[in-house]
Amino acid sequence: MTAIDEAFPSDAWFSELVARALADRSALERLGIAELRLGIEITEDGNGPRLFGIVLDGYDIESLGELADSELGAAATVSGPLEAWREMVASIEEHGQADTAHTLNTLSIAGVPFTLRSADSMGYDKFFRYMGTLQALFDGAGSPASPAVVD
Repeated sequence: MTAIDEAFPSDAWFSELVARALADRSALERLGIAELRLGIEITEDGNGPRLFGIVLDGYDIESLGELADSELGAAATVSGPLEAWREMVASIEEHGQADTAHTLNTLSIAGVPFTLRSADSMGYDKFFRYMGTLQALFDGAGSPASPAVVD
């Protein structure tokens, strides 16, 4: 099994993504510690945005699931249309990691199709400072299921 079976986006999808990242702690440790409360906002035509929370704390990563913006207290939020998120995830699943056209950095640096927002410059700085860790987390969508999830 290479693809995450849960539908994107969902609490279960993000929880499995985090479980896969934590299964290879040595890879996370090579990237160094990170500290960031990140919002992943997914917009859909005709529907309100959905917000999922990810917390990087040292070498730990936690999925907070779907939240209201006020519950997250994000330092930074990356926002984009559902189809762009799905295209990124599908590319990662197909190739085992993001290709250069589908990295968080590529998709957010120019503000199209993903935008980044923060209440202050530190949130922007943290998003790009911890980009390696964030990308490794999302690249987990292309790795085998975490041992705790395999039946």
